[in-house]
Amino acid sequence: MDRYAPVFEELSGRDFGEIVKIVFSGSAGAVRRMTVRPLRLKGGDFWQCERIVNDKAFHLNIEAGKLREAIDASLNENAFSDVNIFLADRDISYHAPRGGNAGARFSRRESPLKKNLTPDFSHDRKKPHLLPEGTEIPPLVDLGVFDSSFRVRKSKHGKFVQINRFIEILAEKLKHFSGDRLTVVDIGCGKSYLTFIVYYYFTFIRNIKTSIAGYDLNREVIRECRGIAERYGYSGIEFFEADISRGFPHPLAADMMISLHACDTATDYALWYAIQNRVPFIFSVPCCQQEINGRVKFRDGYSLFGRYGLYKERFSAILTDTIRCEVLRSYGYDVDVVEFVDSSATPKNAMIRAELKRSPPSVDADANANASRADINRVARYFNVSQTLLNLINAAG
Repeated sequence: MDRYAPVFEELSGRDFGEIVKIVFSGSAGAVRRMTVRPLRLKGGDFWQCERIVNDKAFHLNIEAGKLREAIDASLNENAFSDVNIFLADRDISYHAPRGGNAGARFSRRESPLKKNLTPDFSHDRKKPHLLPEGTEIPPLVDLGVFDSSFRVRKSKHGKFVQINRFIEILAEKLKHFSGDRLTVVDIGCGKSYLTFIVYYYFTFIRNIKTSIAGYDLNREVIRECRGIAERYGYSGIEFFEADISRGFPHPLAADMMISLHACDTATDYALWYAIQNRVPFIFSVPCCQQEINGRVKFRDGYSLFGRYGLYKERFSAILTDTIRCEVLRSYGYDVDVVEFVDSSATPKNAMIRAELKRSPPSVDADANANASRADINRVARYFNVSQTLLNLINAAG
């Protein structure tokens, strides 16, 4: 008997609008939890399926009549032991013993809800932000993100999502920060949307005395940002016009380096600054990784990987950022990569997060670092590429 047959028999006897949501949990596989809810779009009725994998959410919209065939593989691969069907006034739950065989029968239980639920058929449900729309951050009015009522301008919604999610990640990582001062370097700050929101959060929400130095090549942008900081008395922010490939004027002993879409090799110089200065926390979202794309060579019968321009560009970006991550690891950082926003907000949505290990260096650690760098150089030679961060560490010995 099909393991989930009773569940789908239950669903087939219900009207689409009667179901609030379906939750699959107790997973034995990679998908920790799966939630399905009804969705009404101009094209008709759909199910929106959200899969949670490694604390990241993946979404898929499924035509109303095709739910089972769309999620069948996921159900069988993950062998969920619990299914909860939420109606407006009750919960119908199915349970199979965890750890049992894949054919274990489900038991059914029905229980009333303490509070009636209402189906939400909308596509764009508002997500709570750490600094929600309406928060009085005056510089974001000057920069065009907010209107005079501190509402997000439609044309800047994507930017608002990006900077808010960025600050949420910072806040989570530094939730146990107990110092009375925080020093931040923002490299390739541009119009400094992120600079100002980081300063606002740590200064006015967390009550930490915060100093931020923003660096960018654009003289006009730097002059505008200095004026905004002065206008609102943000005395802890300084902006510098600088070509970071040639060094940093007035460099700070920073607690954190941030970089949002520093273009191409600017990300490499930002990471090199953090490595040289042993900056404890790094949050970098790379952009425009073109350096390798122009030189990468595919040998030994792998030339087909360079045949299609879009895939070659994506491969080059992955190779670039993998080298960056491995360089950071070789210098004693714990590194991970996360999608910090959905790709609809920006296609360049991969964040490199790194935290300097607190343990003292050792002979074994040095040996592992040297081995790691040898591996990185071997990969670079194989693909015939020159990569700026790798060149900088090799030049430094």
